[in-house]
Amino acid sequence: MTDTTNTSNDVDLLPDTLSGSIVLVAYAGDPSQSALSLRILGTRGEGTDAAFVVTTTAGVDQTMATYENIGTQATRPSLRIIDTVSEQQSISALYDETPVIFSPSPGDLERLVIALSELSENMDTDEGERHLVVRSLSPILAAAPIDHVKTVLERITGLQSASGLCLLGFDYTAHDENTMEAVTDHVDGILWINQTSPEEIDFEYQNIQNRYNRTSVQNQKHK
Repeated sequence: MTDTTNTSNDVDLLPDTLSGSIVLVAYAGDPSQSALSLRILGTRGEGTDAAFVVTTTAGVDQTMATYENIGTQATRPSLRIIDTVSEQQSISALYDETPVIFSPSPGDLERLVIALSELSENMDTDEGERHLVVRSLSPILAAAPIDHVKTVLERITGLQSASGLCLLGFDYTAHDENTMEAVTDHVDGILWINQTSPEEIDFEYQNIQNRYNRTSVQNQKHK
């Protein structure tokens, strides 16, 4: 799997009101392929910010390699990673430059919440915003009843600070309408992603407060 890691400033054309929002990044397939959540994080965040990133399809090494191509270290948020997919998991490293906690599987929801709490407790919260990125919710949804996932979403989506972003990747082709509605009950907006070619992405933002009047914010090629 190859991430599309275009670093152009076109993601800045998304609504300014994204700050402080919970956004579902809806993609036809694995949303990690577009790396759009990491791109938004890299362009909307600041160097003093921190982001909690949950990997459920691409492991810590691929996530970090992708993020290296987005912005510069001085201007993008630092990462704290919960890796739920690496086949050869290492001992968790809370005090490395990029703290990492390994979890047995995306479906181990209690461990996920505990890991996020551990990472939060071991960071300096005096400066910058805190963000949360779940690169793909779909493996979590596949591993647990939707009612359980809703409870977990309620527990983890408050982790970001008041002006921080929460970006939740979602494969909308893998779930039925009831699941989609259950998840969107917990978000402020949906960013619809259309991969028109291996190097081109169209996207459209829908404010859930006005879900029946979808406004196209951006519809152009990313190269």
